[in-house]
Amino acid sequence: MSYFRRHAVGRTDDPYVVIVHPSNTFDALSRSRVAFLFLRRVSRWPFGAEVVPVDLSKPQRVRLEFLAQVLRTTEEQLSEYWIDQRVTRGVSPPVQLSNTAALKAFVAARPGAIGYIPPADLDSTVKVLRVDP
Repeated sequence: MSYFRRHAVGRTDDPYVVIVHPSNTFDALSRSRVAFLFLRRVSRWPFGAEVVPVDLSKPQRVRLEFLAQVLRTTEEQLSEYWIDQRVTRGVSPPVQLSNTAALKAFVAARPGAIGYIPPADLDSTVKVLRVDP
């Protein structure tokens, strides 16, 4: 199975898929661009919508995998990052939701939203964003 097909659909052995609103014009972004979105270093998508990252609350396996693979950080480092961002830039961390159903509904309702869920929870209400290395 090709890399695109595997990540566009979401294999059951992948720990997560990155999801966006179905109207999002992007099909793929680099890992570093996705990290910039989640770390709130970019405030708007090129198509104009406000970037609204949404995160799962801790501790969840899918969250830990996303932090390690995409953000390349740990819970502790991320907590320190958000303290620094609040103090220096007045930027708050992404909204945290307790379960993937709530996260998926949040992304499906907001054109600028981006989040991640286990592939098994994927349905047609959201669009998978392929994350390239």
